[in-house]
Amino acid sequence: MRTIIHLDGDAFFASVAQSFNPLLVGKPVVVGGLPHQRGCVHSASYEARRKGVTVGMGLSKAKELCPDAFFVKGDFRHYRAVGLAIEDILHSFSPDVEIASLDDAYVDLTNVMERRRFPVETCINIARSIRERVNIPVSIGVASSKLVARIASGLNKPSGITSVPHGMERTFLSGLPLRMLRGIGRKTEQVFFDLGITTIGQITTLPRYTVMQLLGSAAGETIWQYAHGHDMRPVHARRIAHQISRETSFEEDTNDEKLVTGTLRYLSERIADKLRKEFWSARQVHVKVCYSDSRSARRSSSLRQPTCEGAVIARRVQQIYDGFPHRRIRVKLVGVKVMNIDSEYSGQLSVLDRFENSEQLCRTIDDVRRRFGFSTIAPGSTLVLKNYYRMEKHGYILHTPSLSQ
Repeated sequence: MRTIIHLDGDAFFASVAQSFNPLLVGKPVVVGGLPHQRGCVHSASYEARRKGVTVGMGLSKAKELCPDAFFVKGDFRHYRAVGLAIEDILHSFSPDVEIASLDDAYVDLTNVMERRRFPVETCINIARSIRERVNIPVSIGVASSKLVARIASGLNKPSGITSVPHGMERTFLSGLPLRMLRGIGRKTEQVFFDLGITTIGQITTLPRYTVMQLLGSAAGETIWQYAHGHDMRPVHARRIAHQISRETSFEEDTNDEKLVTGTLRYLSERIADKLRKEFWSARQVHVKVCYSDSRSARRSSSLRQPTCEGAVIARRVQQIYDGFPHRRIRVKLVGVKVMNIDSEYSGQLSVLDRFENSEQLCRTIDDVRRRFGFSTIAPGSTLVLKNYYRMEKHGYILHTPSLSQ
């Protein structure tokens, strides 16, 4: 029998802002931008949430609901520093740690706990250690699987610890709404709604083959097992991301093609930098463009070979963007995403001038950026961003930058 915990940072981005600025502790904090700017709320402290502020809400609406809130743009460097500190703490309790994102992680305590001891005390010690080191509140779920532990961690926020005893998984899940079960999105939820099924427990009353017929063999089998509390997924010490995305909205809607394409090039470089740091490569590229009339264009394209090169990603991004229907409408937001990520470089990289291969060039660029800052080397097409954004050692300070990975 396994003992797995899921740890989730409470209002993580807002909590980090309060951690780095003690004057914000106990105050309503909204992360996402300044109230007069266009954009949405990425995170809100619980003081702001009690005033009605929610994630995804427009910044102006958040200001209306909570006029005394402190609005901050956020700083990824701070989030990364806190995330690394939390990871270090978790490794002091168990070698089996899976970092799912900046603010949540799984820890397998099976091999470090006594067989019959339920580790609530360990969870208390973990939460205390994190609070003492980085002053971030966390909620923790304890169960026999990643699925149940993750659901449990979200039920008693903030700073709650929820444990599900072995053998009680199905009972624990039975009364919860369908949307809380991994793998159930809006379409799948509607399929069950049409049958009058609104809770996880009601799925278990259906025969397995019925769920498989409704959702397809593979998906149906997985959902049926999850509804019963069965999940044998292991805690992986190092998780490969399903996707990496970077996006930003512009300070003002723009029809400046150089600004749009320069921003897409810059986002491509940031993604490539992340890929190389993790020793990953990507096989698919996705581009998103949102316009001032609320319409958007989205398209994906596969690459011939997996890549971690900014130039290769940028070329495909440009091809996708050039293929979008030409509209005489200003652009509000652009985004780049890579998917189908592998754990190793492809080994088949294009040859570039003055270097035997582009891998050597990438390594040289990475070395220079690591020593002198990301902004030290930049493609010429991104220099137009100097006219719109402040540049620091680690890169441009974009307007409402994406906080996703």
